[in-house]
Amino acid sequence: MTILYICDEYPPGMNGGIGTAVQLLSRELVNQGHKVYVVGLYSYYYGQNDYENDNSVEVYRLRYGLKFSKNTNNKLNRLQNKLPKFLQRFLYGKRDYQKYLNFIKILVKTKKIDVIEIPDFSTYDEFLGFAPEIPVLSIPVIVKCHGSKTYFAEELGIPINDMNFKTDELLYKRADSLFSVSQYTASKVQQKFNIQKEIHLMYNGIDISAFRPDINKREKETVIFTGALVEKKGIRSLLLAWNIVNGVFPRAKLLIFGKGKTEHLKQLLSANSLNTVIFKGHVSREVVYQNLSTATLAIFPSYSETFGLAPIEAMSTACPTIFTKYSCGPEIVRDNIDGMLVNPDDINEIAEKIITLINNKNLQQKYAVNGRKAVEERFDIKKSATDHLSLYKQVINAYKI
Repeated sequence: MTILYICDEYPPGMNGGIGTAVQLLSRELVNQGHKVYVVGLYSYYYGQNDYENDNSVEVYRLRYGLKFSKNTNNKLNRLQNKLPKFLQRFLYGKRDYQKYLNFIKILVKTKKIDVIEIPDFSTYDEFLGFAPEIPVLSIPVIVKCHGSKTYFAEELGIPINDMNFKTDELLYKRADSLFSVSQYTASKVQQKFNIQKEIHLMYNGIDISAFRPDINKREKETVIFTGALVEKKGIRSLLLAWNIVNGVFPRAKLLIFGKGKTEHLKQLLSANSLNTVIFKGHVSREVVYQNLSTATLAIFPSYSETFGLAPIEAMSTACPTIFTKYSCGPEIVRDNIDGMLVNPDDINEIAEKIITLINNKNLQQKYAVNGRKAVEERFDIKKSATDHLSLYKQVINAYKI
């Protein structure tokens, strides 16, 4: 089978969960003998090559905006991003998007693509100034619910942008088939957009064979957070809770891996706590895995998720994991079995559960073993790839009828 993924955050650039999920799935499909292409529309300052062969996955990065330099620190790039939105839209606009669509059409024809999968979240559409539409093609288009801008606005109780809602609505209506990375997300999308067709559950997966954890090699009192440094990830709540943890374990360290500004976050920490929190910035997945493999525990007190790749990665290394009680949290991590769940609004509960895990070696052992087992049984990338292929075949056959 020949598959085309649309993705505008394919690693190794500063990517999120969608980019990681697409890369892992693409590589595994290639390993199983299939052909995979990835196409995305990127700003020039994102960097990375316009074309690369990633373990036989062919990746194309088309560009929008003004071509200054691919160096993120380039002054002209920073100035461009400060331009008024209407001017940015004029510069990016329909010209770049049309070139992008034309490239996809040519690729579909010349590479004999069988199916396209598109996420319901992109970073470029808000700069276009119009709701982009995917044209009718000779092959089926699958839209996967990773968490659209409308979804997260609804989850976080913030106003929904009309253009974002229209963009999402058009995309869901256009889909020949709908997938979702969690049942929770599928239900929310169906309710919000009054979708009558079935949304197929398709969990993300990770490569569990890439890492064989040793649960006996754990650093004492080391806690890890990975993810974007934004409100919905619960980073503020974690830092406030850390002030309490620091009072009990003054030598404990909190390592924070992820993209985002840190100055305003550091202001949440007491003088003593500040010395024990290390902001590592955006690093490779390999570096994250190395640190998770020796940490005491990992914590992700998110306000909203659609799946939660970060806690799954932590569990795969047998790192005792604390996830959120909100959104898909209970669906992905079984509370007090695979790990712990917390209320991101309850600072005391977050601190209490971190302290409990640091204190209790038996609990650490339980969650290390059960968490790894849960990932092996439910989120192995080999199983995920096989499940995707099976459903892709159904969608393709139904489209031909």
